[in-house]
Amino acid sequence: MEYKTFFKNKKYSLAEQKAALCLSFPHSECSINKGRLHWTAAIKPTNLSREYNAEILYQVSKPPEVYVFGDELQGLDREGFPHNYGVDVENKRVKICLYRHKEFYSDKLLCDTIVPWIAEWLYFYEIWLATGEWQGGGETPDIEKIIHKVSRYCA
Repeated sequence: MEYKTFFKNKKYSLAEQKAALCLSFPHSECSINKGRLHWTAAIKPTNLSREYNAEILYQVSKPPEVYVFGDELQGLDREGFPHNYGVDVENKRVKICLYRHKEFYSDKLLCDTIVPWIAEWLYFYEIWLATGEWQGGGETPDIEKIIHKVSRYCA
């Protein structure tokens, strides 16, 4: 009988994620409280771009929640605001969609994946503001479908 060994990649702890984020982005703010990492920073996708506030909320073995917020955000009330899981116009905040399900795992560093993906999202967001078309590819989440699936499990 043939035995196969499967090596699981090591999951990074919240402390390791925090250390990597702080080393990579020394002007950011990062804390861990009650098993949840909270990171905020100003991100400027290109030299000609505005600076945007970004936030990551993360727990090991759960997908990171990523937000962009602040007065620099424009077009929040425009129909078809791209790649998001929810727009809060009043508080100038949007939960952004960065990747497909299962593209981020706890064995990846946030500073090497999620943060660059935020910058890339912001780059294409600025193009969308100018042209009205999302050029970043991917699939825009169907919020109604997601809510329907979740409500079935919560009923």
